[in-house]
This record gives sequence, C-alpha cells and structure tokens, in this order.
Amino acid sequence: MRKTLKIFFTQKVFSLLLIIYIILLVIATFIEKKFSTETAQALIYYSKWFEFFMLILIINFIGNIIKYKFFNKKKFPIFIFHISFIFIFLGGVISRYFGYNGTLSLREGEKSNNLISNKKYFNINLSDNNNCLKSNIYYILSNFNKNYKKRFFLKNLFYKNNLIFQIENYIKNVKEIFLVDKFGRKYINIITSFKGKPNNNFLKDGTIKNIGGLYFSFNKHVKGIINFWEKGKKIYIQAPIEIFNNKKKETGVRNKNLISQIILTSFYRIRNLNFFIEKSPFFGNIYSIPINNYYNYSNYPSSLRAKIFKNKKIKKFNFLIKKNFNLIKTNLNLGGKILSLRYGQKILNFPFYVKLKKFILEKYPGSSQPSSFKSQLQIIDKDKIINSNIYMNNILDYKGFRFFQSGYNSDEKGTILYVSHDFIGYFLSYMGYIFLIIGMIFTFFWKETRFYKLKSKLNRDILI
Repeated sequence: MRKTLKIFFTQKVFSLLLIIYIILLVIATFIEKKFSTETAQALIYYSKWFEFFMLILIINFIGNIIKYKFFNKKKFPIFIFHISFIFIFLGGVISRYFGYNGTLSLREGEKSNNLISNKKYFNINLSDNNNCLKSNIYYILSNFNKNYKKRFFLKNLFYKNNLIFQIENYIKNVKEIFLVDKFGRKYINIITSFKGKPNNNFLKDGTIKNIGGLYFSFNKHVKGIINFWEKGKKIYIQAPIEIFNNKKKETGVRNKNLISQIILTSFYRIRNLNFFIEKSPFFGNIYSIPINNYYNYSNYPSSLRAKIFKNKKIKKFNFLIKKNFNLIKTNLNLGGKILSLRYGQKILNFPFYVKLKKFILEKYPGSSQPSSFKSQLQIIDKDKIINSNIYMNNILDYKGFRFFQSGYNSDEKGTILYVSHDFIGYFLSYMGYIFLIIGMIFTFFWKETRFYKLKSKLNRDILI
C-alpha cells in the first residue's frame, strides 16, 4: 500500500494527470463544436467519471505538496502553483453543486425577482383527489445521454408500489412528415402562414395542440380553448374569443362561444393567427424523421419517446421538443392518478426585485449596427432602493448575485440579463487564478528556482 502511494504521489504521475486533463478539455471542446453544449456536458463536464478524475487530481496535488515539502522557502513558487490549481478545482466543484445561474428578461418599467434557470430538469407531478407528489430531477438530454431511468417510491399514493419513468429514445433534430393511411388515426390539418409560407399542423382526433400560442382541440371539448369537431361530413368550431372570417362581406366578427360551421379553404383569423382547413377529416399517421444532427439545425424540434411502469402496466408516449427545449405532457391517466411531465428550465427566485428603468441602445452613425447598449436598473430590497447601470464591461454585484448584460429585445424596449449566484465558487476560482499569476512571477524572480539559477549562470557567462 505504501509503495503504491509513493508511486502515485510523484511528479511523473502529476504531469501525466495534467496532460490527460488538458486532452479531455480539448475533446470536450471538439464535442461541443461538433454536436452541442448539452452533449459535451453530458459526456464530460458534468459526468461522474470526470468528477472522480478531478478528485484524483486534487488528491495528487495535495499529496505532492506534502511529499516534496513544497511549503518550505526554497520551493515556495511551486507551492503557489499547486495551491492555485487546488483553488480553481474547488471553485469549480462548488459552482457545480451549490451555485446556479439563469436568465432574467425585463421590459421597461417592469420589475421581477424570478429568473429562468440555465439547467434543465424533469418535473414529475402525480396527484389524486387527496395528495400531490412533485419531483425535480436535473438531467441533460442529448443523443449520447438518453438512457434515463428513475424509480419513484410513492407510498402516499400507491401504498407499497412504485413507479418507474424511463426514456426509450431521444433524437435531436427531426422533421415531422404525415403519411395517409386508411388504417391510421383521424386528423384535420390546420394550415397556418408564417413569413408567407404555409405550415401544416396536423391535429389528431381526441387531442389538444398548441398552434401559434393558441390551444386547439379536435373532437375533444375542453372549456376555454378553441374546439373543432365533426358532425356528419362537416366541421364545426367554437372559441372563447372572437373569430374573423375573411370571406364575410361584413367585418366577420363572431361572438364568443358561438358554434359555427367551418367553410373549407376559407381563411380565419383568431388574434394574430391566420389559418384555414383545406379538406374534411382524413386518416393517416405522423412520423418523425431524423435529419442532419449538427448543432446549427436548432430550429428543428427533437423527438423523445418514453414509458412509465406501474404495477406491471406500461404506458408509452411521445414528446416533440420545440427549439426552446421545453416540453409538457399533462393529464396522463395512470391507474386513476393524474400524471404530468415536464422537461425544461425552471423558475428560480432571488430575495429582492430588479426593475428596468430604461434600456439605452446606441448605434454607429449612419448604421443600424449597435455600438453599445446598457440597462438602467433599480434594486428594490424592502425599503432600500439602489440605482445601477449595467453594460458590457460593467457588472452589478448584490448579495452574492452577479448581473451581466447579455442581450436585448428586438424592439429595444427590454433587456436580457445573465444572473449568477455563486459567490464562493467565483471567489475560490479567482483566488486560484491570482495565485497562478503570483506563482509565475515568483518563478522568474525567486532565488531558489531553476529559472533564476539559469538566468544567473547566463549572466556570469556573459561577463566572462
């Protein structure tokens, strides 16, 4: 055992570990560029084996300090170098497990104490008439990290039984196609227009779908949303808001909740959404076809297939994740219990309010290109009000929260701030970098270092 420890705590092993660490960072950078940030995080940055490797590296640092007595005067610069890496690694560990960050979007005159997390979670809610169980599990979905499986012990709802949630498959960047099939499910096609191009929105019989920010149903009457249903060979619509029909000679306004027959190929408008239905209900199936998997294809949705086990019963379902990487599946009946699933970012709170007084965007003369932009903010903490300006090189620090200027809204009336809460992690990391610089300086000027001795020898040779 002692012999093994002696071999482990050597400069050669230390150098080898450091080289491996650098190679891993290079590989992670390549993966991030080739695939996505989520893939690099899942495979390397946030993986358990990488954390274990970092732990071994820190132990090796500490062991080398003790074995070679780097804390004495002669080896002080080397001691500073080792301490700097330990601080940097510890700062990363604390940031990983105790820090959090997210995005805060504000409009002029608006205040908020909520931010949207950068990390993404599986949120599982299970309820009956008497109880509700909630669970948030942090997880990174990627093409190389899609075998998620979690067992939930639900004694209050299922007594001694349990529930297992498992991902069967995840495909990043897919394109939906519809194939007509007389043995398939019944659909209607709600055709909308975006930038002059028609978009097909196939709505399945007995389901609800979000189209352009509005919820539509087909043969499933739900209060408060836009309902389509068929009667004979005709399609009818009922909506809780006004509908405009472009073929009507009059204004085309229809009263709320009025039942009307749909005129095929006729344009309708609800709020800012224009749509028409080309033909009567038909039968078919929707398939998700994988496309090129490069990260640049972020406008395409992703496909997720999952299943739930409960008392030897299996319930399977599919998700389609839009480009904002947020999905919701609600009201799944599971043995008389209502199950809701969500994957995406969650809302985080901080203990004070931030208000945007004014957003200022400056442009280059004679150009529409921005030269600089800043946010005039107010921190409202109970009876305390603090005014502050944030711009690219000016950060706001308050109670362990750091606010960075990240972006702005296209109408130039709102700001987007990056918020980080990780005071100890940042402090340790910055201290590590400061020690690293000090160690480098000492290496050049400390009398006991090899560099200083070589410099003195060179000076003597020149004088001779």
